[in-house]
Amino acid sequence: MADWVHTFKGAILASEYDFTAHMNSQMYVSRFDQATWFLLHAVGVTPASIKQQNCRLAIIRQNYQFLEELRGGELVTIKSGFLTVGEKYFRFLHQMHNYETQKLVATSDCVAVEASLETSRSVPLSPQLIERAKQHLVSANVPTSPNW
Repeated sequence: MADWVHTFKGAILASEYDFTAHMNSQMYVSRFDQATWFLLHAVGVTPASIKQQNCRLAIIRQNYQFLEELRGGELVTIKSGFLTVGEKYFRFLHQMHNYETQKLVATSDCVAVEASLETSRSVPLSPQLIERAKQHLVSANVPTSPNW
């Protein structure tokens, strides 16, 4: 198995949390979206390369798991990796951690395809992309439920 790719590092800003100083759920989604682009960059997929191929990237499934709340001013990191790579899809996982405590606070498990802009149908991934993504296969050890 490969090492995880570090795809995000930041702090929870005042504009990103609610009246109880907990990070808004939309900010978790935004952070995971940013992490997705850095993971894709690690395997050579960029907005420019997708546009050049006349394709788009389509997330066809995305599941979130919220394990702990982040509060204003806390530091956060995300590490990411591929769980499965198929002929026409890849599945990847983001794990968000509180940087100071190293506790896992949230995950995002996604399945994505490349789709033709002309037909809106998924297209086979290039052999090069499949090979590069397989170099970033990780093993997920994610809790099945939070400790409520």
